[in-house]
Amino acid sequence: MESTQTYLFFSPSSVLVALVTLAFLIHRAWPRFVQPGQSDKLPLSTSNPTIDSDLAVSKEPELPEGWWSSREFFELERRGLFSQTWIYLAHTAQFKKPGAYQSFDLAGFPVFLIRGKDDKIRAFHNVCRHRAYTITRKETGASTVLGCRYHGWSYDTTGRLVKAPQFDDVPGFDKSQNSLFEVHTHTTDYGMVLVNLKAEEPADLGEEQLSSLNNFARKSAPRKNLSWVAGRTVPGDFNWKMATKPLYLDLFTRELESQAPRIFGPSPIKKVIRRIMGSNPVDDSSFFPATFFYQFVDTELWFALSFLPATETKTQIRYDIFSRSPVSEIAAEPISKTFENVSNSLIGQIEQQYRQICKAQSIPIEFIGQNTHQILRRVQDHRRLERLQGTQVIPAMHKPKGSNLFQQAEKLCKELDCVSGGAQSGTSPGVLDW
Repeated sequence: MESTQTYLFFSPSSVLVALVTLAFLIHRAWPRFVQPGQSDKLPLSTSNPTIDSDLAVSKEPELPEGWWSSREFFELERRGLFSQTWIYLAHTAQFKKPGAYQSFDLAGFPVFLIRGKDDKIRAFHNVCRHRAYTITRKETGASTVLGCRYHGWSYDTTGRLVKAPQFDDVPGFDKSQNSLFEVHTHTTDYGMVLVNLKAEEPADLGEEQLSSLNNFARKSAPRKNLSWVAGRTVPGDFNWKMATKPLYLDLFTRELESQAPRIFGPSPIKKVIRRIMGSNPVDDSSFFPATFFYQFVDTELWFALSFLPATETKTQIRYDIFSRSPVSEIAAEPISKTFENVSNSLIGQIEQQYRQICKAQSIPIEFIGQNTHQILRRVQDHRRLERLQGTQVIPAMHKPKGSNLFQQAEKLCKELDCVSGGAQSGTSPGVLDW
């Protein structure tokens, strides 16, 4: 009997259980042995004044200094955001015939869209490959051959150099290597034209963002029978990020909504449907970083509103009005005038608040939203990249092509032009002036 009890006590299963229990107890008690001075409760304060001070200095604030008016921060935005982000610029309805073009200043990068003879919308940097002169001098126009006024270089609607006076016999000169620098362009199934300035292959469009844009276009902006009614570019003395405040768009659409039925009568069918359903649906959308779309209730009208930065303190506000049914010039005039008045009022309000913000050196909480964080994250990511590489990274910069002999001759000519002060007449110097 005694031997049986001894066997049961020292059976393999009981020994295993004992070992597991012992291991568990040692594991739980181990922190007490290696850190005997600590208790299980968190102390009321574990701060070290010196360490906390260092962290306060090195930690980037939620919105960095210079967010509203710093030239340095704006240049970082140009490199980190506008040089490599897909941006809405126009709709195909704005280009009615081959050669129709529209010029833009996108954060200091001059670009233009043009409809080719193949009906494709393309985008190009608006600088001649010879001396970086502006190709399109008007905001809108139409021509199947675009010429530079400096030395007469001419390009077709595909950006191909077709004429270069006195250069045919220049050693190493190749027309095919001197086409306009093309900008990546994506036209959606509904005619929305998006561009990306990155010289290399850009990242794909975000599926969520593109889906939101297509959902709006599917209901409010079908490509078939869509007509451009009016549009205008208005300058504003404020930083472009002021547009991230939703209240401004609400004020803009509310005022226009109150006047839209008066200037452009409601659709009878839609009016009856809305009365039966008892609803007042609002269809709107946005596209990062600062473009907004809105469909007017009970009408065939919708518009696109973009805030395009010119400098750190100046913004180009571009609006375009579209209709799903033809609009006569007589009917378009009051619509255009109403938009002009309401947009001027909106710009005045934004300018006033911008001056107050700059004077107070503070950032109201209502300006900090999803777009704000996305802008900041992209800019900070690019800053880290530049720190790692030890130099500025300009994704929009193209490398010139051609023979070494021709490039050396070009460099000498540009240096002589700079001395004479003639190279930059009509345009501003920048990273695209090769």
